[in-house]
Amino acid sequence: MPSTPSAPPPPAETNDFRRVLAGEGISNFGSMLSRLALPWLATLALDATPLQMALLLVADVAAGAAGALFLGTLVDRLAKRSVMIGADIARAGVLGGLALLALTPWLSIWLLAAAAALTGLLSMAFELARSAWVAQSVAATRLPVRNAQLSAMGSASETVAFALGGWLYQLLGAVLALAVDALSYLLSAACLWGVKGGRDRTTPPDPSAATAASAPAARRGYLDETLSGIAVIRATPQLRALATLEILLAVAGSIAGTSYMIYVARDLGFGTGTLGLIFASGGLGALAGAALAPRLGRRVGSGNAMTIGLVLGALGTLCIPLAPGATLVGAALLVAHQVVGDGGMTMFDVHDRTLRQTVVAPDMLARVDGGLRSLGRLATLVGALGGGALATAYGARLAIVVMVVLLALAAAVAHHRLRHQR
Repeated sequence: MPSTPSAPPPPAETNDFRRVLAGEGISNFGSMLSRLALPWLATLALDATPLQMALLLVADVAAGAAGALFLGTLVDRLAKRSVMIGADIARAGVLGGLALLALTPWLSIWLLAAAAALTGLLSMAFELARSAWVAQSVAATRLPVRNAQLSAMGSASETVAFALGGWLYQLLGAVLALAVDALSYLLSAACLWGVKGGRDRTTPPDPSAATAASAPAARRGYLDETLSGIAVIRATPQLRALATLEILLAVAGSIAGTSYMIYVARDLGFGTGTLGLIFASGGLGALAGAALAPRLGRRVGSGNAMTIGLVLGALGTLCIPLAPGATLVGAALLVAHQVVGDGGMTMFDVHDRTLRQTVVAPDMLARVDGGLRSLGRLATLVGALGGGALATAYGARLAIVVMVVLLALAAAVAHHRLRHQR
């Protein structure tokens, strides 16, 4: 990563990026609404059991784990703008279809699980294409700033979606809430319509990854191209480090998914209204982390910035088990987790994304990125099962302590293997 600020971007790049940034915000808003609407539909309209609710989660994660690797090759072959627009339109169609089914007696938990899996795959395709488009269209010197802007937009749209999602469902009902969700994807596609394909990055990939960055001269079989992404990860020290971090963070995140809400709502006794305000503070931390990430990278290098982000993530998470209960001190500690932890993890994410884009040739980025994401999704399944068993046997507090240890281990790995990465 460069140590000096980049030159002003050309107007064409700026205009295209603004469209992608708007599409990212609107699309992420739709994704967050989907994550709320589908479980609520299952709970309130279908009276789903806990096992059926688990099916929704497993369908999404398993589809992502199986599909990310193979989607990467497809995204590498196609125009990135077309993939993003197609994913948005397809997600709108899936949710619009669910809205119509919600008016009939035919809606079932199995159809919801299929919709969760399909929207998860389409969201993965959108994210892979967006990252590859940025790598192809933005000069390497401007990647940290552009990725920070994307992270800030994603954090802002996520906060708005969580704040409005419940009210939309409560005031409009399942059908209209799903229709609003589908409309958000169509608006995202409209934003992306004028974006160019973009293959004008002026700075080549990191020379230390020359072997990994070489794209095949001739079109090979689909499976061979897919496996070539795994070969790139195995051959590149930086990507091997990122794969290790992807696994550790996925396991930590899945443990949080099984234990955090139980701990803060049931064990500590916070009400849902208070928790909503606490969760909203995470958006402020993420926005601060996105703003600080580029300048921190210029000052200390991207590898050290990633380590600092993970250390902040671990320290923020440590505040959770230290909370004494539903008190002012407990609330302050949970807010500290949201602000410090989310800010640190956003700083890490910005430089993680940038490192992938600079180490790997743009024509191979999606399949490499897909390989890393597949590892993370598989680790998520393992972590969810292990975290659930751990929290059941020893309590949610201990499970969260294990999450802190995993984040600290990730920070140690980043320091040991990436500290010299500029």
